[in-house]
Amino acid sequence: RRWIDLTPSDIMWNTSDTGWAKSAWGSVFAPWICGSCVFVHHMPQFKPAVIGETLSRYPITTFCTAPTAYCMLVQHDLSSYKFMSLKHCISGGEPLNPEVMAKWKIHTGLDIHEGYGQTETVCL
Repeated sequence: RRWIDLTPSDIMWNTSDTGWAKSAWGSVFAPWICGSCVFVHHMPQFKPAVIGETLSRYPITTFCTAPTAYCMLVQHDLSSYKFMSLKHCISGGEPLNPEVMAKWKIHTGLDIHEGYGQTETVCL
């Protein structure tokens, strides 16, 4: 509840593939426990433009993606998108470099909250 910061009025979008445990924790269990809505988007291949358009078009409030995806997103021109509903961004896995975090904040006004954990110990 503290890291993902979900409430019953939030819409969570986690781009993790369903083959990963992160999908279960970020797209099922955490939103379910917090009473939040889950946004699902069929995206066979990661495309920064699709992410930007989706975050602009739908009322997604909480966004979770891998550090590599954030790196690709800040290399894409984000200035043409307006993320009106987005209020909380999270990432997990490998550490995110400070330059990416700074660029994301410049374009969105939001910090990326990093989490650390292993698949096997997430419940601890």
